[in-house]
Amino acid sequence: MNEELKAEHLELKNEVEKFLNGELSAADLKHSSAPFGIYQQRDDLFMTRIRVTGGHINNSELRVIANIIDKNKIEYAHLTTRQDIQLQGVPAENIYATIQGCTEKGLPFKGGGGNTFRNITASPDSGISQDSVFDVVPHAKSLNDIMFTWDKAFELPRKLKIGFFSSEKDELMAILQDLAFLAKIENGKLGFKVYGGGGMGKESALGIKLFDFIPVAEVTRCTLAMTELFYDHGDRENRNAARIRFIVKRLGKEKFLALFNEYFKKTSIEDKSFPAWKLNLTTSTKKNPEQNMDQDWLKYAVSPTRFGDDIVSVKIFIPGGNLNAEQLRKIAKASDLYGTSFVRLTLGQDIIFPLVHSSALPKLYKFLKIELKDIDLTLESFKGHITCCIGATVCKIGILDSLGLGNAIADKLDKADIKAELRSKTLDMIKVSGCPNSCSAHPAACIGMQGQKKRIDDRLENVYKIFIKTDTSKLALAEADEYLVKENDVPDKVLKILRERL
Repeated sequence: MNEELKAEHLELKNEVEKFLNGELSAADLKHSSAPFGIYQQRDDLFMTRIRVTGGHINNSELRVIANIIDKNKIEYAHLTTRQDIQLQGVPAENIYATIQGCTEKGLPFKGGGGNTFRNITASPDSGISQDSVFDVVPHAKSLNDIMFTWDKAFELPRKLKIGFFSSEKDELMAILQDLAFLAKIENGKLGFKVYGGGGMGKESALGIKLFDFIPVAEVTRCTLAMTELFYDHGDRENRNAARIRFIVKRLGKEKFLALFNEYFKKTSIEDKSFPAWKLNLTTSTKKNPEQNMDQDWLKYAVSPTRFGDDIVSVKIFIPGGNLNAEQLRKIAKASDLYGTSFVRLTLGQDIIFPLVHSSALPKLYKFLKIELKDIDLTLESFKGHITCCIGATVCKIGILDSLGLGNAIADKLDKADIKAELRSKTLDMIKVSGCPNSCSAHPAACIGMQGQKKRIDDRLENVYKIFIKTDTSKLALAEADEYLVKENDVPDKVLKILRERL
């Protein structure tokens, strides 16, 4: 850990001590803690957000997190829709020990929140799936390391979200980033199509194409140009209009593109070694497989890879995205035994074992069912497996309990006569956010829900705005239905829409 970061940690430690001594309010502490992704929960405990660049994390790092959870009396780990790992229920007196312990093991918190560049996401099956153009995770990792040396990346008007995507199927998510790189090969050269100015929230917007193609060596230059533009032109007075998409709205697309090109032309990056970070994509071969496993599980959990018929990837379904320390250790053990040295976190709060020999599938399934029998990792039920934000029971700015609605929808789907057909399609279709902040990415879903309260007949009711995407082939946001739906009526509404789609 460098001296500057040590000093920042000590400053945070001093502020936390003032809070514990009653000298500082939680609101005042937030000024120091938010840039580290540390926020107070509704129960007065704290959430601390670990950055996991590209969702790529080693099994040994999962064990580090599990040990820190136990040591610091933390309740559980939560996988986010931006591939972070949030430690939920952290006692205030253990905040400093938590961030120190993680950072020393290469698991940083800096930039986890506040007006900073946030966790850089990547396609979880990047370099693994058959449609992956090339592996973009090394580029995300290298860019993250470079941006950590830029002071302005931590002094922005508002957050900056960057993503790397490895195939055309992820193009919509690319268009919804502040800055995104979509893998492309042109004339035999690796590079990216580049989008900017997208985002989801109170005013969701699709980004605009900045370049049809840039070589990989220009990624850093492109990112620095956008960072400088945002630093100079972002609205520092009105937080609700501070994202890059509002600069696009204010200037218009043509003027914004011209402004970006000005910054790009005057930006100079001398280092052309990008990227230096490399992956070791290896897996062990298993012999003498057992044959006892759910054949349906093979259909919705197992996907082919680009490494031949014998190597597959396996999705581990994480209820609510939540895991306790012992569950983390066992998942790391399963990955060691039947996968490879790392896992990938998905944008849907699940985990992918990216490289599994097909002969190991029965043993992996048995491990999940026996060693982790206290948690449904194989999608026996939809409960906990609808993508939701963490919800108002935990989040201080949340309006409604999105997890509660997600489970109510799950209960309805579990009882439906089309459950088997739904298991292979539904999870990627439905997303629930408990407020307009779009933490579940509901505006990009086939069926999205946004919680709010509305006065109906002199009563304040829990209602949801329903977003529906009628044509999944189009690069477009879902359209909001004009009618609000009462919370109790949402599950029936969702099942009705699904029946019409299948």
